[in-house]
Amino acid sequence: MPNYPKMSAHNINKPTIKQRLIAGAEQLERAGIENPRMEARMLGALAINAGPETVVGESDREMTIEENEIFVSSLRRRCNHEPMAYITGLREFWSLAFKVTPATLIPRPDSETLIEGVLAQIDDKSGAIRILDLGTGSGCLLLALLSELGNARGVGVDASIDALEVAKLNANNLGLSGRAEFINADWNSPEFIETLGEKFDLVISNPPYISNSELQQLDITVSAHEPMSALDGGADGLDSYRAIVGILDKLLNDDGVAAFEVGFTQGETVALMLSQSAMQVIEIREDLSGIGRAVLARKIKS
Repeated sequence: MPNYPKMSAHNINKPTIKQRLIAGAEQLERAGIENPRMEARMLGALAINAGPETVVGESDREMTIEENEIFVSSLRRRCNHEPMAYITGLREFWSLAFKVTPATLIPRPDSETLIEGVLAQIDDKSGAIRILDLGTGSGCLLLALLSELGNARGVGVDASIDALEVAKLNANNLGLSGRAEFINADWNSPEFIETLGEKFDLVISNPPYISNSELQQLDITVSAHEPMSALDGGADGLDSYRAIVGILDKLLNDDGVAAFEVGFTQGETVALMLSQSAMQVIEIREDLSGIGRAVLARKIKS
């Protein structure tokens, strides 16, 4: 595979922003990147530390040496199919800005279906509720909910220390660190319940759910760059659901809600798991494409 790009920060004599963007778009196109002109503008905006509109408005301005170096470095990474979110370090989710790194999955619009489903079932007007986010990653699910539920408090759990550092930073940046706690733990551990030490009103999770066969078919942008531990759901993609559903009774208060993001063929199977474990399925919530993307269930009173 050829290395992209060959352009260096110094091989165009005093390049303007426009010249860099044209050359960058051509290299992105050769690398097979969709929407190369738009992505070149995004990389240009990153290089000059401004918005895309400034890139257009200042297109005839010469780039500084430092801006050139940032642009060329970022262009090389994108031509190697590194996700744009990792290059910019940011991704919007639920209209909030989240820092992301290769230690975390990149938040996706599909996951907003889970937030919508939870907010349709949960409110904190009658008192503070406790939320548990399993596999919190960037913290996007927990922090999006805390931004909507002003009386809620939550705990984000992840087996990755690096991911937890990102989640803590996001909580701080969003002004939610006072209501969010983050714990390094593994739900497969025998000590997991003891580590948490309490029950919750809501358990939410976007666990690894890609089957082994599907992992081999993932786009290189995902397979070569996003954390495999957050993707690999085992032979059939359901390992994490089995593990979490098996301990839900110890995690949830009576009438507590569990909400899972699921793969596009997994909704009915996960709903059946929940119904067989003292949980009453509320709904399989569809995303905007009509795909069952979130399964919600309520714990039956013991």
